[in-house]
Amino acid sequence: MSEHYIVLSRKYRPKTLDNIVGQDVLQKSLKNCLDSKKVPHAFLFHGIRGVGKTTSARILARCLSCIGSDGKTDITSNPCGICRSCIALDKDQHMDIMELDAASKTGIDDIREVIDAAQYSPVLGRYKIFIIDEVHMLSKSAFNALLKTLEEPPAHVKFIFATTEINKIPETILSRCMTFHLNSVSKDALSDYLITIAEKEGYVLEQDAAKITSEESEGSVRDALSILEQGIMMVQDTNSSITADLVLSMLGGVRIEETEVLLNLILNGNTKEALSKCEELQKSGADPYVLFKNLQSALYKMITEKVSGKQMDYTLSNLLYLWQIFLKQSENLRNASYPEYIFNAIIVILAHTASFPCIEKLMINEKEITSDVSCALEERRNQSLKSDLAEKVGNIINKEVTLEKDNSRELVGNILNKFPGSTVTEIE
Repeated sequence: MSEHYIVLSRKYRPKTLDNIVGQDVLQKSLKNCLDSKKVPHAFLFHGIRGVGKTTSARILARCLSCIGSDGKTDITSNPCGICRSCIALDKDQHMDIMELDAASKTGIDDIREVIDAAQYSPVLGRYKIFIIDEVHMLSKSAFNALLKTLEEPPAHVKFIFATTEINKIPETILSRCMTFHLNSVSKDALSDYLITIAEKEGYVLEQDAAKITSEESEGSVRDALSILEQGIMMVQDTNSSITADLVLSMLGGVRIEETEVLLNLILNGNTKEALSKCEELQKSGADPYVLFKNLQSALYKMITEKVSGKQMDYTLSNLLYLWQIFLKQSENLRNASYPEYIFNAIIVILAHTASFPCIEKLMINEKEITSDVSCALEERRNQSLKSDLAEKVGNIINKEVTLEKDNSRELVGNILNKFPGSTVTEIE
């Protein structure tokens, strides 16, 4: 009988706090909590999928339950792994640790079973521990039934909750828990971890391939291991290399250089060339949605570089305007029956929009507007005054006159001739 195959995400699931990938804050907080013996009665772990919420809950349960090889060890941040409590947990046979999937057991009756079980003393370990995964899926009545027990549980009871949507959990529940946020794992940490796992499996994962895998997984360790596992299945023998091209072919993506060429065509307003390049990449096997995400990532990188002061031919306002188009079109592409058509249309929209005049050139400084208007009004007022004065002088000397900068003395002389005995000052 062939040996049962275990997927990588389960095979290499951490069993100690030190082995959790990319969660330094969580590790330090839980270690301090356990070593100081100041352990609250309820924990809540939240974060995106695949970052270690359930794994952290199980490790915490192990730390709280470990009794040591002598059977007398107190709670510890470094469980021994050989005591009867640790062994039972490894075999999923621990009588005092109950794990509930709230996605499938959402009702009040399921929570009543938890409340009833909490009344009994532990058998193997020192605590009755209830791990409730996807806790946000519980019904309102189930949450209400849990409130009193959660607020004042028996001394031998600990609750550990895990969720991807903390916003759906009532405030009354949150206020009774010590909450920990699990971050998305950084690309560098995830790349190094993937390379290590590949080596343990007898394969070579190239650095570029690891980088692409970590970017595609968006910080999820489980997603990254799934991609790595698919890559392992595609190579022939152990000691073979998993290359960047292999990973891209699996994911339906293209190299970053190709993405940047397409983005530059879009930014330069070359609609026809951009559409042609887009169709070329899709014919080579690129998935429209993956290509869309790659373009969005490349644009985001360009925006951050522009903000940091890097000189480029594109203005920040135009880059941000294209970014808004990406945000608005993301849902359309995700729900499209023919994503390649929608993606091609998006490329046309982006390139056409990028060809519009620079927004900064269309903006006029408010002070310049005020100054120009003031000058125009002043000039108009002066012209009106000159016109009125010329008319009056003309009436005096019975002659049509034109006021000029250097003919004032001539006009005054004409007026003196008209009124003998008057002085220049009186005339002025």
